[in-house]
Amino acid sequence: MRAGFPKCQTMSTLTQEFGELSADARRQLHFILGAHALSKWQEYCRSTPQLHSVETVCGTHQTVDTSLPDDAFTCAQQERDDRGTAERYQEPIAAMQDYDLEFPDPVAFAYYAIYNLFRRYAKREPIDDWLIVNQALSSEHEESQRRLLLHSAMQQAK
Repeated sequence: MRAGFPKCQTMSTLTQEFGELSADARRQLHFILGAHALSKWQEYCRSTPQLHSVETVCGTHQTVDTSLPDDAFTCAQQERDDRGTAERYQEPIAAMQDYDLEFPDPVAFAYYAIYNLFRRYAKREPIDDWLIVNQALSSEHEESQRRLLLHSAMQQAK
């Protein structure tokens, strides 16, 4: 074990512990992990300033709205969509599902985590609580970092 890091529980133990959290603590955990996913998205955007996709049916070029996840996170915190975020997500989500817009896996998971956080809290859609957690954790490359991230977030949320 590396010095300075707490002894971390296994992922399955942390998953069980998550299931025992109150609704309020789960919400806090979602936003802690959502902020982490948002930072991963922002980091990617800084390293890749020109994000585009090509719609395969018509061949049109689309510029990716890199501010969309920031707006979605803010809307989720405010529990309302006052920025037209739901409508703005339609094209990029469809493009991702059609493989017209592709990101490295951790970045795609970060993008989906923020999208589902938005859907859960701003749109009040019945999104599975663990889905948001799992997607946000998957924005990390290393399994060991995922466990540490979840452990730390769980401690903050309690």
